[in-house]
Amino acid sequence: MKQSKYYFVVFIIIIVSVFLRFCLLQNQSLWFDEGWSLALSDGPSVQENLFKIVNREAGDKYQPLYYLVLFYWRSVFGESEFAIRSLSALLGVGSVIAIFFTSLRVYGKKHALWSSMILAVSSFSVFYSQDARPYALLIFIASLQIYFLSYSISAEKKNKIISQLLFGIFTAIGSFGSILTIIFSCALSFSHLIVYRNFKEWIKWWIPPVVFSSPMIWFYLSSPAASDPTATTVTRSGLPIVQNIMFVIYGILVGTSYGPPLEKLRDEEKINVLLGYWPHLLIFIIVITVIFLALLTSLLRHHKRKRYQRADYFFTSLLATSFLLSFLFALATKINWLPRHSFYLCIPVAILIPSAFLHNYQRNNKHSVLPKITKVATVSLLIMNVYSNFQYYLNPAYAKDDYRSAVRYLLQNQNESAKSVLLFGQPRLLQYYGDSSTIYAPEYILKTVKGKNIAEKISVMTKNADTVFLIVNREFDWKLKDVFKIEMSDLYNLEDETNWPYMKIYRFTRKK
Repeated sequence: MKQSKYYFVVFIIIIVSVFLRFCLLQNQSLWFDEGWSLALSDGPSVQENLFKIVNREAGDKYQPLYYLVLFYWRSVFGESEFAIRSLSALLGVGSVIAIFFTSLRVYGKKHALWSSMILAVSSFSVFYSQDARPYALLIFIASLQIYFLSYSISAEKKNKIISQLLFGIFTAIGSFGSILTIIFSCALSFSHLIVYRNFKEWIKWWIPPVVFSSPMIWFYLSSPAASDPTATTVTRSGLPIVQNIMFVIYGILVGTSYGPPLEKLRDEEKINVLLGYWPHLLIFIIVITVIFLALLTSLLRHHKRKRYQRADYFFTSLLATSFLLSFLFALATKINWLPRHSFYLCIPVAILIPSAFLHNYQRNNKHSVLPKITKVATVSLLIMNVYSNFQYYLNPAYAKDDYRSAVRYLLQNQNESAKSVLLFGQPRLLQYYGDSSTIYAPEYILKTVKGKNIAEKISVMTKNADTVFLIVNREFDWKLKDVFKIEMSDLYNLEDETNWPYMKIYRFTRKK
């Protein structure tokens, strides 16, 4: 491919990545977790925000960097949904560019095109590039780690001191970004040592990261979670770990909007829901099986002329080791292991897949059918991700928590005789969309008022209002979901129930 044509294709890939990440960026309401991003970056100074983060005994305590960056971002670009999410969108584009240059150095031009294209359309990457959460930042940092470490694993002989220093700096920044990045860095270090087997070179590359990251490593090791991993407040679903494993693989490869909507999978009829999407899931299984078998065949076929096989071993080791460490972390913490908790897996996946058909079939195999089939499977994977993206953009079944519509409804119906109470959800988002009068009554407050049931407590909170709107976000996670209607019936009649994605508002009127 001519130089001008090649870089035109690169330019198109970058434009596609920009379009997919900024397209309809403000289309959906901010959702529950994004409300925490606002709450943890609301302080008047970075010091106050940091104090708030480290004193919150929840998962956010162990990923402080994003909220501090968001604080400065909001102060410059404003408070709109587009402005708040644009930080993640920009970082998502940066990850595509970083992966392109990494693959270019390690593998060459064709591989770089394929790897960057896979990440550019990745539904997983696009979703978190449109989310005001830490994951786009963490993926970007992880991609920079691999980019600078690629100077070590490439054949270039030039001075690498600056690359070593920058690798150490970004590894330390990643450790401040999330404890999960430390898991990825451990997998990166192990793979670097076990595949390249140059202990002196390994020491040169890994002393700076360890030294620079030592303050955050000490912080994590001295926290309560180090002695009791279950002490931190995180979502624990109690699902069998096998289901989590399958969901992580599925989510990383095609995103969570390719198959059935997640909300439907929480119903009792989830098996029937899955069966209704059997064509999607069958195509997914076939495509992934073809790519996996081609990669396995490539890795197991030894040949002196396989120029890139060592790099393939490295990224395979990185993928397998980081997945295994994520699995062990999920077992230790009993966390509801989701694709976002293994965000770094999308990087070795994007880099490895082109190796299944580009480099590893030599002259005596040039007529092999497997590379051609694998290329078709990879193109199919790209199409599946594009489909998943547009499901996320345009299909309401895949929408996020719709606080925006809920607040609009409340503002139209609130008055002196009609009060609203948030029973389960994110009060910061009600304020963000303009509702400052709703009373927040989380579960622990309802429980602390002894001798009264929920109806009496709500009556006191709303000063005996004739009409009460009760707001519940993500009701499937609420412990009181099975009893509150019964208890409310002592004093109130349920008149109406209004639904939006992951949001419910119950309208009760006082009994005469």
